[in-house]
Amino acid sequence: MNKTPLFDTHRDLGATIGDFGGWSMPLWYKTGQLKEHIATREACGIFDICHMGEFIVTGKDTLAFWNRLLSNAITAMVDGQAMYNFMLNEEGGVVDDCILYRFSATHWMLVVNAGTQDGDLAWLKKHQSGDVKIENIGPATGKLDLQGPTAPKVVAKLVGKEKLAELKFFRFIPEIVLGGVKCLLSRTGYTGEVGFEIYCPINETKKLWDALMSAGAEFGITPAGLGARDTLRLEAGLPLHGHEIGPTLPAVGTPWEFAINYDHEFIGKAALLANRGKYFVYPVIVEGRRKPGSHAHAVVGGKECGEVTSDILAVSLDKKPAGFIRTTCELKSGDALTLKNAQGAEFAAKVMDNPLWKGTSRKKMDSFL
Repeated sequence: MNKTPLFDTHRDLGATIGDFGGWSMPLWYKTGQLKEHIATREACGIFDICHMGEFIVTGKDTLAFWNRLLSNAITAMVDGQAMYNFMLNEEGGVVDDCILYRFSATHWMLVVNAGTQDGDLAWLKKHQSGDVKIENIGPATGKLDLQGPTAPKVVAKLVGKEKLAELKFFRFIPEIVLGGVKCLLSRTGYTGEVGFEIYCPINETKKLWDALMSAGAEFGITPAGLGARDTLRLEAGLPLHGHEIGPTLPAVGTPWEFAINYDHEFIGKAALLANRGKYFVYPVIVEGRRKPGSHAHAVVGGKECGEVTSDILAVSLDKKPAGFIRTTCELKSGDALTLKNAQGAEFAAKVMDNPLWKGTSRKKMDSFL
């Protein structure tokens, strides 16, 4: 089992450790998943995400390479911008959802999910051509995520407000020093709140963690595990690979079609067009206090037409059961349906707008400083 440089730190903090994509990762700490979730919504959560994968791609043909491999409008990107993307197979299924960082027209970084990174690298190399060089920097890269409305104050304490004031959503600073550690600071994240994903040399991860924890003490910084990350992610309306999206599921009819730009030719485009109107993904809220469970059937008008792909107790929504469903019938916000689990229990549910929780992620940075 792989371990991050902070494994002993997590154990010292009383973390419950679990297997995630072949990595021993903190699921929650002594504080508990509920408090970690709330801390991220109201103050600041710090997450160890060193298990994620990172690739540096360089060369004069990289723009054409990404335009072929990724679904979004890559040619519209500017230096210092990050962009959410799908990397699709020929059937329109999602090899991975990822974030692409542009340093220049010939220098990029792709950040991918932990459990798919080996397959992602193989996929990139399979389609590599021309002047394109791919370097796997994941083993040499540490990654900490700082999320929540006081996260800007934590970082500003280390670098000064002026360095952050103009940093927009999905933009990044290629080089900045935090607590004596040279980092890439990215205003991205998956919680719905303002925050940062921070990359550093792997051997300086602990030094960075300690600097952030020290700076954040007065701002309510709280170590948070993958349990809280999961509930925060779903409330923020983002998919989980292998659940809402995956290699066998055409990426159509989802709330994430903003990541698909049909004005260029990319692998999987024809399959997406052919599957339009056949599949749909919706967020739902469930009546009562019990979760129906993943894979519970979705029943509309007495007819089974899909299943639950993820479900949680939505902490920010008074702990209401919530989740995503994938269906073959088109619905709209406010539509009622029934969810029926393997034990035959039925749960009344309603389709909601995405995201379920509208956080602080897009607010102007200077409003937090």
